[in-house]
Amino acid sequence: MAEGNQNGFVFWDEQIPNGHKAFFKLKVDRLDLIEKTFYPLDYYTSCRTIPTSWAIQLKYERMQDAIGSYTFSINLKRIDSSDHRVKASLYVSFYDVEDTLVFHPISSSIDRMAHDELKGMLENILPSMLSEVVSVEVKITIENCHEGTDWQCASKVNTDQNSINLSKL
Repeated sequence: MAEGNQNGFVFWDEQIPNGHKAFFKLKVDRLDLIEKTFYPLDYYTSCRTIPTSWAIQLKYERMQDAIGSYTFSINLKRIDSSDHRVKASLYVSFYDVEDTLVFHPISSSIDRMAHDELKGMLENILPSMLSEVVSVEVKITIENCHEGTDWQCASKVNTDQNSINLSKL
């Protein structure tokens, strides 16, 4: 399903056999002229087995170096209260006006994520390269949340003296 809005991005998601994929394609204009923190993006899997909620923060800023290079960072944070561990992956691509990759994408993943944050960063981006970027695509993949996966919910066992966290495999 594709959805657009007045904030300059298109969203679509799809269900995969063991999870969910979400895509955000953002139009950008002259990233080489200003620093920017994008409006936070939220994603809810609507999974019938283990629904999860995510906050995505994108930011780029000028570094304090002689050539005025930039960094582009992404932060994916799980914001639901479930202890079920899932695999979370992110992949960020940067495109020019002809829809060709401008530079190497950012990618990162965590195999057993419950209440963690996943971060990725691209450093030392030259202003001349940044000026070519007209869109940024963010792909988030959440896996191992459907029935029949090998990973189960983390369990918490309370005793009189201690609280013990157990994970079932």
